[in-house]
Amino acid sequence: MLAEAFAKDDPLYQHILPDETTRLRVLNIFFHRYIEMLYPYSDLLTTSTNYEAVALVFHSERQTGTLIANLNYTKQIGLAIIKCLPICRMIGVRGFFRGLSILRSMSSLWLSMFGDQKYLHLDMLAVQERYRGQGYVSKIMKPLLAECREKNALCTLETQTPSNLPIYEHYQFRTVKVIPLPNSTLEQYCMACAPDSAE
Repeated sequence: MLAEAFAKDDPLYQHILPDETTRLRVLNIFFHRYIEMLYPYSDLLTTSTNYEAVALVFHSERQTGTLIANLNYTKQIGLAIIKCLPICRMIGVRGFFRGLSILRSMSSLWLSMFGDQKYLHLDMLAVQERYRGQGYVSKIMKPLLAECREKNALCTLETQTPSNLPIYEHYQFRTVKVIPLPNSTLEQYCMACAPDSAE
């Protein structure tokens, strides 16, 4: 479901993979490996067993920051990249490394600006097309923001879709940084919501 939603609507993945059919096939592999890599540090949230909306939320406190933890995390990234190598058959080696380079420039490295402050990062959020406009974003956001208040943690996210900004602003997120994608009109909007301002 995540791959379908992002293949259809996300401008970053449209930029990386202009062909829609190839994009869906690549994202099916990529998201499987990405979620597998982040699983020990994240929660996968859904609204029900019908998966009307699905979100991947990274918990900063699960990534302890010790040398061994950092090495293990780096190892997981390396393994995920290796497991994604079959994508080269679809887009070529050059296309694969171009995609990795773009994803790296549009990554979550900006989160380091918060130092040791605890955060929950809304890494991905997708609502199936037939359920959009029916309140399913709220069914993910309200419990997530309640957890942030309970843990006194920031809630963070990024989007490359300008039309998403008012949705997140409704939940008291504010843009704290804008990262332009080189050689493109795309921008990544980095947003944060303080626990005391979360609805």
